[in-house]
Amino acid sequence: MPTLCASRQQLLSSLKGQQLHIPDLRVIFQHWPQAVSPVLDGLKLDLPEKMMSLTSSSKKLAKMHKAEFALFSASWWPTATLERGKILTCLAMWLFIWDDEIDAEVGRLADDLKASQKFRNETIRYTKFCLGLSDEFCHTPENRIIAFFKVIGDATLEACTFDQRILIQKELEFFMETSETEQERRLSENLPTLDEYITCRMGTSAVGVTSAYNEFAYGLEPLPTHVMEDPEMRTLWDETNIIVWAVNDLLSLKKEIQQQTVDSLLPLLHQKFGQLNISVSLVVEAVEKAVKNFDNTAASLLDNYSADRQITGRLKAFIEASQYNCTGNLGWSLRTGRYGVCQKSIIGGVTVKLE
Repeated sequence: MPTLCASRQQLLSSLKGQQLHIPDLRVIFQHWPQAVSPVLDGLKLDLPEKMMSLTSSSKKLAKMHKAEFALFSASWWPTATLERGKILTCLAMWLFIWDDEIDAEVGRLADDLKASQKFRNETIRYTKFCLGLSDEFCHTPENRIIAFFKVIGDATLEACTFDQRILIQKELEFFMETSETEQERRLSENLPTLDEYITCRMGTSAVGVTSAYNEFAYGLEPLPTHVMEDPEMRTLWDETNIIVWAVNDLLSLKKEIQQQTVDSLLPLLHQKFGQLNISVSLVVEAVEKAVKNFDNTAASLLDNYSADRQITGRLKAFIEASQYNCTGNLGWSLRTGRYGVCQKSIIGGVTVKLE
């Protein structure tokens, strides 16, 4: 593990040993739907084989097993069919292992910016090819992680329109571009400012990618382009994004401290305000605000398109899918071994020691 610069080491030392108390976040979403897919067991069946196709590293495989990707998919998209649920499980698994290759302690490219940039460029070129958006022929990449996208791309190409695939590619590229910015900052001497971190986090969360697959998950006719490009629809996506990554930043802090990582929301807030409980309160307030903004924006969108029943029906489904993304993310984040919280319930809150 590389030596931390003085500012990061000081911040890490100030957090270690503290008790992190996360309040009962369920109350924020109690008016939103939450479920786990009845086909969860079916989603688990061929996962070990798929994981083996991505890596032969025992350390990486152990980390992937702990993440419970089938539960992720079943919680985020509980109404998806088994067939589509399997593709969405592959998507979740691919996004996580792709990011871990650059960002985690087991990542081969975590400290090699030049090699990481090549990895990103090869991935973007191959995803465009798989999604039918490039005239340039691509051979199967030697890198197994990049090559794995073909499973996702083939299903997407078959089920999604050209406009949907354009949107998916756009969100994939945003995810990868911001991962580059994040890595550059992590390898520099300076911590990001809060504004820099938040702007970047809107991409590195990959929630834009998962939102772009919500229509695929529901198997519905896509919303018209003018609805998807409505500024209020973008607000809906942004609030979903904030809710997901803010909750993740809360629940993953224990893991981040264990990995000696402080380039995330709570440490940066702690650096500014000096008290962990204040930092937690600010994040919870941000989630509450995002939920209210989501609800108000959703109501406004439904009102604006109320004259067209077909659009209204599809819009309601997309709104519900986004709500499931948020409640499912909370449920999965509590239970997955990835973050080390491992709680089936958050009733009364959760307290973990940072060490």
